[in-house]
Amino acid sequence: MFLVVFLLSPATLLADEGDSLATKSWRTPVALPGQSAYTGAGLSIGLAAGVFSPIEECDCMGTWQGQLEYFYSDLVSGSFEVRFFGGDLDRDKMVMYQRYRIHVRFHSAYDEFALFAGPFLGLENTSISEFRKQVVDREKADSKKTRARFWWQQADDEDLEETGDSSKTETNCGKLFAMDGFSIGLGLGGGYNVSRLFAATGLVQVEYNFSKDVMVSLVPGVAFNLLEVWPWAKNSLRSAWISFEVGGQRYVHGGVEGWSNTFFLGLQLGA
Repeated sequence: MFLVVFLLSPATLLADEGDSLATKSWRTPVALPGQSAYTGAGLSIGLAAGVFSPIEECDCMGTWQGQLEYFYSDLVSGSFEVRFFGGDLDRDKMVMYQRYRIHVRFHSAYDEFALFAGPFLGLENTSISEFRKQVVDREKADSKKTRARFWWQQADDEDLEETGDSSKTETNCGKLFAMDGFSIGLGLGGGYNVSRLFAATGLVQVEYNFSKDVMVSLVPGVAFNLLEVWPWAKNSLRSAWISFEVGGQRYVHGGVEGWSNTFFLGLQLGA
């Protein structure tokens, strides 16, 4: 929390300004990846929810993302990002994966186009439990107690002996969340306002985790400009976008082949 306050404390200066946002002028906002937007000043808030689709042998999970970004100038911004993955990893395990990142971004913007590049520091925390296996074992135990149909009948102990599940195979699902602890990385992204209502965004990101894993992420997306259809937002906010992003990620090391995908539907508001 201290880091969030440190990054966003300059935003409190906005409260001291007597003029409303509606009376000010600023450059045309440009949508950026990760539920962000380039305005050159002010605070940006982004929220998104979606689905994480891992490699074929693993189950899909839910995912949530939030981002706070503050523009210290038209060239530099700082942001704090958090992302959660949660759900059944495969038929035996469930996972709760948390990612926290602090970004410093250097921007270059034009009338309808904006680029940024910058480093980030991340912290990952993975919790994988064999919850589903425990539930299955409990159900098997309960079924043993009620095996006899009538009170005078005895259950056949030989039929109640546990048998191994020969169909169970080891998967690479757990390796998708092998990045645990601290990580460092570099991101390059940008956005282009294709028209008055729509924009295209993209992000390329490489990160190294101190558990000796390297991950590459590609995130293309499209965004819809709410300022053009929402009068209140146009008079009160610097930017407002609804975005849809498809993120692909792949481990360079770790023995996992293939790409995993994340689908996000998000909202960005700039003040």
